[in-house]
Amino acid sequence: MKRIEHDGQPLNLVLIGSGHYMTGQTTLSGRKATDKDFGVLLPSALHLRERGWVGRIALCGQNGDKLQTIRERIAHWGTDPGIDASFEAYPGPGQMDSGAYLRALDEMPRPCAAVIAVPDELHAEVMLACAARNIPFLIVKPAVTRLADLHRVLDHLPDDLLAMVDYHKVYDEANLLLLDDLRQGLYGRVHHVSSLMSQRRDMIEIYGRWLQRNPRCNINHYLGSHYIHMTGFLTGAEPLDVRATQQFGFIREHHGLEVADTIQTQIRWRATDGHEFVSYHVAGWADPSQTESMTYQEMHLLTENGHVFSDQRYRGTRRVLAGPGMQAPNPHFFNLSRALTGGWNLETKYGYQSVRAFVELALAGGGASAGMHLPTLAESERVTGILEAADLSLANGSAIVALQREAGRLQVRH
Repeated sequence: MKRIEHDGQPLNLVLIGSGHYMTGQTTLSGRKATDKDFGVLLPSALHLRERGWVGRIALCGQNGDKLQTIRERIAHWGTDPGIDASFEAYPGPGQMDSGAYLRALDEMPRPCAAVIAVPDELHAEVMLACAARNIPFLIVKPAVTRLADLHRVLDHLPDDLLAMVDYHKVYDEANLLLLDDLRQGLYGRVHHVSSLMSQRRDMIEIYGRWLQRNPRCNINHYLGSHYIHMTGFLTGAEPLDVRATQQFGFIREHHGLEVADTIQTQIRWRATDGHEFVSYHVAGWADPSQTESMTYQEMHLLTENGHVFSDQRYRGTRRVLAGPGMQAPNPHFFNLSRALTGGWNLETKYGYQSVRAFVELALAGGGASAGMHLPTLAESERVTGILEAADLSLANGSAIVALQREAGRLQVRH
């Protein structure tokens, strides 16, 4: 994407949500480390404010006391690395208000935009609130898991309103290289894509409350969507049908939840030139807590001209420490390492780049993203349809579920 220069008024941000991806605050805080113990979205917003792109920041949750705890937890950033860690809290201390974000959206001076990281079942409601106020938004993936919800939100978007989904792996340099090589025709036709993405069982402790409240949520939504989306994003292909399978074990036995440990999704695609190929995606969240990486992640392409192996877990750094043992951190996703010139070294992290791209485009105004290949809400139609079809397949004994385009819109054939 062409770098958008900015020397004018900064963008005010309304951050909606106060959980793991936003702030790092979870039930594991202080007990077990994760790969984002201080979140991704809030630190990215603070960093962008230091760079002059962002002005006021409002953090919205439903428990004002939790927001105060977050404020105290990050206060030390004022001295190390020496950044402004302040934010406006909605609601305030001692208050409980699940609709506080609506006041923030109404009160935040323009230009403003929203960054959304709330439980999946609230996504459509919050996006519609932003659309009604003509406020650009970036929402964590998956935006929604049913096409009816996606189309309903798209129908309410004002013309040229920027609506993006945080499929941050599209900004990973490994995947940018894949995209460029595919566009250049280096690989020829794609014959098969496979991926593995699996996380430690610690994630069930983090999201256990969500899963109890919304048993429809599964690992395919949360994790499998990364590479399912990536396959469509890289190839531009249309999904034709889906078959999903699942296995139960640890989560059922140790947490009493009817939630699958692992889900596999097979998709038949039609490429833009009419040829068909298949992709197969494995997603899991019951890996032992002792695994050296928070997330296993790899992708393989079998193509007309050869193979592409992309191991996106091992990035060349491994360490062994007394206590945690072997670790293989991913330095390219997100971490709050210090830059030699002061502040954080975030410019090369694809988790941060997703937020920065959104802020740049929101500041540039309506139409700035025209002609760009970006993970927008409209672009997420393919992955939304696949997730819905996979859920339907699982509910029907792993039956094959077809997708088809009717009147320009993708539909799942029930």
